[in-house]
Amino acid sequence: VWSGILALAIIMYVLLDGFDLGIGILSKYAKDEKDQARMINSIAPFWDGNETWLILGGGCLLIGFPVAYAIIMQALYLPIIFMLLGLILRGVAFEFIFKSAGSQRKVWINFFHYGSLIASFFQGVILGEFIQGFTIEDKRFVGSSMDWLNPFCIIVGLALISGYTLLGSGWLVMKTTGKIHDWGRKMSTYSTFVVLFFMLVVSVYLPFVNAEIFD
Repeated sequence: VWSGILALAIIMYVLLDGFDLGIGILSKYAKDEKDQARMINSIAPFWDGNETWLILGGGCLLIGFPVAYAIIMQALYLPIIFMLLGLILRGVAFEFIFKSAGSQRKVWINFFHYGSLIASFFQGVILGEFIQGFTIEDKRFVGSSMDWLNPFCIIVGLALISGYTLLGSGWLVMKTTGKIHDWGRKMSTYSTFVVLFFMLVVSVYLPFVNAEIFD
């Protein structure tokens, strides 16, 4: 039961907060402030609620699988902290975008963009290290706190950025009209090719970082 709830929380988070993060990544590249405002307004009613799936997933992991929670938190303490800092930066920037104008607004748009980028990248790093596996003895983590700093995790981090960008551009296609809709369609085409490229790279790389998959 706990496995099912945890899986549901992760899937819902990736799908729902994924398009929020994708909009954050894309927002910096919109043509003007009007388009940026339309992009951000399109997620305004949803983005707070979407992040609660992450809290549910963490709670389920702690309650249902405390040993796994302890191991994962020790192994991934730094990338989890960086991810949370990115989410905090993104959340603060989101609120101040609507309360600023001119050069100040550009600053908060940049914070919103980079906060989304940091959170997305380190979520991918966490996923990459989870796929690789942890060094465990007697149900305790005995590896290094920097085990996640390797090429495979970085590639998965970049792959997740491209995946969230695809979700964000798809959201624009679904929720907007006019030139921002057309721009979203164009970005979705570009990001689809990038996602397919990273899927290929990760799939080829994966057997060499996980002996079980290699076998």
